[in-house]
Amino acid sequence: MVRLGYACLTYGMPEPKMRAAQLNRWKQGLVELGPIYAYNAAYAQRSIAYSAHHGLTAFRLSTSIFPLLDCDRRLRRLVPSLAPLRDLVSSLNMHVSNHPGQFVLLSTPREHMLANALGVLGDTGWTMERIGATGSITIHGGGVYEDRAAAALRIRQNLRRVPKSARRLLVFENDEHSWTVPELLEATDASVPIVFDNLHFSANPRSASWDTELLGALATWPPDRIPEFHYSEQSESGPRGAHASYITGAGLLAFLEQIHDAAKGRELAVIVEAKRKDLAIARAFGELEGRARRKLLTLVPELARAPRDWVKRSAKLEPLFDAA
Repeated sequence: MVRLGYACLTYGMPEPKMRAAQLNRWKQGLVELGPIYAYNAAYAQRSIAYSAHHGLTAFRLSTSIFPLLDCDRRLRRLVPSLAPLRDLVSSLNMHVSNHPGQFVLLSTPREHMLANALGVLGDTGWTMERIGATGSITIHGGGVYEDRAAAALRIRQNLRRVPKSARRLLVFENDEHSWTVPELLEATDASVPIVFDNLHFSANPRSASWDTELLGALATWPPDRIPEFHYSEQSESGPRGAHASYITGAGLLAFLEQIHDAAKGRELAVIVEAKRKDLAIARAFGELEGRARRKLLTLVPELARAPRDWVKRSAKLEPLFDAA
């Protein structure tokens, strides 16, 4: 079985955006964070409920759910009770993950950047722990700073500094520039699970063979955790490794078949990283008919619960976001 999902924002539901806050405006007393935190916590509940209703049982919670939380530990007091969100995640058996931004790096030689990364990871772990999330907190390896061995040593050393709440869920991901799966395995002494990203594999000229990367990442996941994968397709107008707005049904199905065969029946989670979020999955689902759709439903049986009008309803919303 494959758990399929998307990242952070749900374009198919009313009020599809979270609320943000700017640091300077907050410092000037122009922003009240409490109402923003309450709104975003409720937004996460709506997104997860929407996902489950459409047969999507994996969801990536945005690291920006509580903006500026890493600026002052006392801001945690403004976070509303997360018990309703925790209860929903549990009742729906939702696989919830998180993916902090590109500046959250353990390879950096700059102490202030490392301190920032550890702060973000601490807050992310704190949030994930309070909602009962069992998915990953995924980060990239970061730069190599002209010395891969030294960067790898910093990764190993700094792993020990990651707060416990985040360390229990922490995983690495192969990227399109610096770190392939074999290189991450070496850098971490194979001590940390690895998310395999198909687009990063294709975009990174350093990548090893498909089987080496895929099977190498899969083998890092302990039996009590669900291995995770990222799927997206190359943007025609963006740089190498840029996510397209949508994905093709044929491409998604081929990827799911490949990882399902490699996992030999093990439960998996796949986050689609298309820019149009849930709309991209709906379009891909709508492209498949007959035997191909039946195969997809065999791999992702929960999709059979999706409302019959999902594909058409999502298609009507596409112009709103494509024009943005």
